[in-house]
This record gives sequence, C-alpha cells and structure tokens, in this order.
Amino acid sequence: MVPLKTRLTITQRMTVTSVYINRLVKRRLPKSDFDAKSIPRQQVRRLRLLAYRGSALHPAWSSLDRGRRSAACRFEWARLQIFMAAEVLPRLHELGTDLFFLTLADKRWRVAPTAAGNAFVRPRRKFRAAIQSLRDQGFKPVFVVAYEMSGDRNLDGNYAFEPHAHVLIGGVPKSALKAAFRVRLPRAARGRDKPVKAPSVPASEIGNILGYLTKMKAQDRVEFVRSDGRRDRAPNRMPLEQEILWLRCMAAMPITQVIQFGGFTESITSRFTHRQMATMIGEME
Repeated sequence: MVPLKTRLTITQRMTVTSVYINRLVKRRLPKSDFDAKSIPRQQVRRLRLLAYRGSALHPAWSSLDRGRRSAACRFEWARLQIFMAAEVLPRLHELGTDLFFLTLADKRWRVAPTAAGNAFVRPRRKFRAAIQSLRDQGFKPVFVVAYEMSGDRNLDGNYAFEPHAHVLIGGVPKSALKAAFRVRLPRAARGRDKPVKAPSVPASEIGNILGYLTKMKAQDRVEFVRSDGRRDRAPNRMPLEQEILWLRCMAAMPITQVIQFGGFTESITSRFTHRQMATMIGEME
C-alpha cells in the first residue's frame, strides 16, 4: 500500500491532515499560532484587501513549490514556520554554542504608513554593519534575523510604522554583541531609552524564539500609563486602514528579503528558497 503522504498532493495533505501537521509544527515551535486549516481563509481576506496586488500572494498551497512570493502571503508565512521547525531548529540545536536574542530598533526609523515602501533599508543596513563589525573582530556569528514592522501609537495620538529586526545569534560573546548592535540615540533621548538587551536563549526556548521572530503580524504597539504612573506599551490589533497600508508594504517585499540566515555550514538561504513542502513535513515526522 502506498503511504498516505506520497498519495496526497500538498493541498490535500494540508487540508486532510491539518490537525496532524499543526501538531508537528507546535511540537517544535510551541508558541506559534500555526493553524493549517485557517490559513486559506486568511489568504482570501488578504487577497481582497490587496486587490490589484494579488499576484504577490500564492493562490493555494500547491503553488508554494513553484517559487517564493511576498512577505504578505499567508501561505509563505506557513511555509516559513514549517521551514523553521524542520530545517533551522535542528541545526541550531547542533551548534553547541551560546545563543542570544535581541531586537534591533531605532525611533528614527519610524515612517509614515503612507511612505513605508523603503522602511527596511535602514535596519538592514544597521544589521549588516553590526555583523561585519563582529567578523572584523574575528568572530564567526551564526544568525537568523527577521525584519518586521509594527504600528507605533503614542498617547499624544502620533502614529507611525516602526521597522525593526529580531535577531537570534550565536558564536559571539554577549559584550561584543551589545557593542556591535548599539544604536546611537539622539541627544534628547540619551539616558531615557533602554540599552540593547541580549538575553541568553536556553535550548528549550529556541523553538519559541523562532516562532516569535517569524510571527509577521499586522500589530500595533500602543502606549499607555501604568498604575505606577510610568509609560509602557502593549500589543494590539492594527486597525483596518493601517493594516491595508501594512499589507501593501509587505506585499512589495519578497519573503526572502525579510528573513536572513548566516554562518551555517551550508546555505540555509538556498534551502529556504528551494526546499519542497512535502520534504520538510517528512523531516518533522
């Protein structure tokens, strides 16, 4: 008898065995909100919101093995989660090096939602400079970096998109990391903004971090006043008007430009571009 996984197309498999595939992904990325059954519905909604930009999205699971599309595509997001679980997580476990997680952000990178087309240029430039600095010091960093954009809403009503990068990195001491990724603050902000944090990531948390840094949600960070009078921020769903602008920006970004891999013994970028869905799912079983 031919095994089930070789008889079904990828679309059939993601539908018929969706609960099983969800379990495979969440076993490795426990905090991921991966749900194979809901992704086609989410894609239909995005196609409707993007209207004439629909070519940036895959029409179905079956087209995923015929090339990469944009960061706005929910099928691409699902494939990225599966790739993280099947390909990246095992390699990070095999490294045998301390891993750290940091967020690279700068308030000066904030852009108006209507002018977000080149929003990732500055964080990408900063990340490249930091990695080159570490290499110039003789370090051999191994990393996964994801570029993300959230809405930033202040108490005064000021609203902007804030691009930033989430970085999971190893092969570098913590002190060197904090120095390389330090963001020079405007004079008025010095002493107020928090310094770069780079908490260590235990092996048991790597899957959670991979799921978090590839969440790619249309999400706001809303400022509020805590009970002690201090200001803080909390995540919130992005309003529809801004979500459409967010989607247009992400639809102009190939998925391969918002996720980067470096320092591995083989080209993870090439595997991300070409690896077939069925192969990755099989590797998780």
